[in-house]
Amino acid sequence: MEELDTQERKLDEIYCPSCGKPISKDAVVCPKCGVQVKELKVSQTSTESKTITPEEEMREGSIQLSGVRGWFWFMSVIFALNLIALPVVVFIQPNTYDNAIQVMGSVIGIIIGGGIWLALFAVPLAGVIKREPFSVPFVRVMLVITMFFFPIGTIIGAVLWKRINHPLAKKYLNYGV
Repeated sequence: MEELDTQERKLDEIYCPSCGKPISKDAVVCPKCGVQVKELKVSQTSTESKTITPEEEMREGSIQLSGVRGWFWFMSVIFALNLIALPVVVFIQPNTYDNAIQVMGSVIGIIIGGGIWLALFAVPLAGVIKREPFSVPFVRVMLVITMFFFPIGTIIGAVLWKRINHPLAKKYLNYGV
């Protein structure tokens, strides 16, 4: 007799506390009587905001600026090598006395022009390394120049523009925050 009263309980079922009918383990509300069986679990990872410490903010700002630093180091090295190599190439070529003044003028022009370009990339680089707020406008100007004068400069400039405008990068550089 007891065997007839006890129903076999399936592994994927639970019983409603109100009506006693078997329901699925996944059910939140009993489909027969409408009583809430268990609380609905909602993932809050998408809705809650994570708080980060000031050290993590500075680290993230530094990471955002790593591409800017890398690009400016690369460009500075390229211009420094040009300042060394181009005058050497000009002096190695066979010259006559007649065009010696032109050769010296071109070497001086290369050194002055290359020095200006090197300074244009070195000033924002030094500002980013020293975390100076003036570096943000300088970096923006150099990124615009990069976008116009280098073959893939538009892509590089656009990516680095997003990084320099990142709120944590600005906070890292103490710019407008």
